[in-house]
Amino acid sequence: MNMLKITEFADPVCTWCWGSSPIVRALEYRFKGEIEINYVMTGMVEDIRTFNNRRLGIGGDIEMSNRNMMKAWVDASAIHGMPVQEHGFHLFSKDRLSTIPQNLAYIAAKVCSARGKEGEKDLRKAKHFFRRIQEATAVEAMHTNDVKVLADLSAVEGFEPNHFLDVMNSDDVHRAFEADKALCKRYGVQSTPTYLLEYKGEELLLHGFTTYETLEQKINQLTYGKIVPQEKDERGNEYLKPTKDNVRAFIVRYKSVYPVEIATAFCFERISGKSALNIESYKHLPDIIDELLHANEIEMTPQGNGFKIIAVNDTITQTQKREREYAGTF
Repeated sequence: MNMLKITEFADPVCTWCWGSSPIVRALEYRFKGEIEINYVMTGMVEDIRTFNNRRLGIGGDIEMSNRNMMKAWVDASAIHGMPVQEHGFHLFSKDRLSTIPQNLAYIAAKVCSARGKEGEKDLRKAKHFFRRIQEATAVEAMHTNDVKVLADLSAVEGFEPNHFLDVMNSDDVHRAFEADKALCKRYGVQSTPTYLLEYKGEELLLHGFTTYETLEQKINQLTYGKIVPQEKDERGNEYLKPTKDNVRAFIVRYKSVYPVEIATAFCFERISGKSALNIESYKHLPDIIDELLHANEIEMTPQGNGFKIIAVNDTITQTQKREREYAGTF
């Protein structure tokens, strides 16, 4: 089968990459088994003192950069719908000047990922770790450019932290990061996220934040209509319909989600003038969420300037066990 390959040029700290998480999940969910999504690290901020975004006032003075970055993130979250945490945000300091550690950590997770029967690495854990770094940075205001914090996060995701740090500092990881930067240069990547779509030797490049609808249109264009959303799962169920059961299955699959992720995956219509952060911003979604809440099938908790929705079941996952073990570490 000819799969479509999508490469997202990204940085775990970029708010528009965080805001693209709903799009990535929607692509995975709707194009079940037809696409492969990977990340290439861009190394957004090598040193905040020499970084220069004049439009947003980020770069140079460290404290000013922290304040203006959070202001930009709050403004962006109202557009892309993924929440951020203002309270306690202080990503950069004289000892934490860069976003390079987060980039190296994702690459280290790829290196540490186990190989399957065919000898290929299973990158699902690494991708989940990328998401975890994003969430810890944006919604939990954690100092994810501190290697100790990254080691603790890696332990929660099932990596051995000391080994993880050794890999993160290895020549192999640094060479892989240089290869990622060379790929950015080759494709002229100036903004994150940037998407590279590849299918049967043909390529299509999309620079900057975009919508799910645009990406679906470009996929259709590049593949001549051969790659389309899968309406039914392997059991014949129409799992793209915005029903209570399908929404619950989506939440269970991803363990925890935000309202905009559900809305994007099931194409709920957004109410004009409403913030993308709220459940009430999408037609018919509040009714489904209320049903699931009343049935005790989900929980909804405040997270930054938004809400996280968590699946409720009788058993906890290994990741949840590790999160309890490491509670208070951060």
